[in-house]
Amino acid sequence: MDLEDAITITKIDLQDERCHLMVGWQPDSFEMYLYTKEKLWKGKFSSTRLAGFSNNLHMSKDTYLNTVRKCLSQRNDNYHYELKSGFFYWKKKIKDSFVIEGFLPMEIDKSPKNCQPDVIDILLALNKYLKDKIYDVKYKFHTIKSDYQKCLMDTEEFLNLKIEMEKALCDKFLNLISIKKSKVETLEESEKIDCNDI
Repeated sequence: MDLEDAITITKIDLQDERCHLMVGWQPDSFEMYLYTKEKLWKGKFSSTRLAGFSNNLHMSKDTYLNTVRKCLSQRNDNYHYELKSGFFYWKKKIKDSFVIEGFLPMEIDKSPKNCQPDVIDILLALNKYLKDKIYDVKYKFHTIKSDYQKCLMDTEEFLNLKIEMEKALCDKFLNLISIKKSKVETLEESEKIDCNDI
């Protein structure tokens, strides 16, 4: 799993406060860190909880996890986020009501004095990773492009060679037909002469 798939950071509105939501994704679970102005909340969404919610919503585990990933990895106005009584909820807006698609227990992390620099460090690391990945993709693209140009030149060379060989073969075939035709004409003339002699 790539870093940009393994960690997502999203700004969300939580009870009229702009917060940062960082999620560390696993194949069948995730850990969540909610950064408010003064507190850091953390919680874990276990594979058992995932199975329960996917079953309640009549979805496969993969479909449910993809839905949750979309909900928590990008700002989405179709969802309402709430932190209440030590639980973080995400609710989908449907017409005039909300459907709870998931929740998990959260606890305050008492250790960090200032939790915002942690988000900045993670974003910087993610940015560096993505820049490195862009460089790698550009390098691979350049390599593929040069390989493509070489293959294109080789193909043109083979095509020209094929055309020349076909032309040479056609010339030989026409030459052979011309020789056969002249032999046939010679034979026909000699037969006429022989027939006239009789």
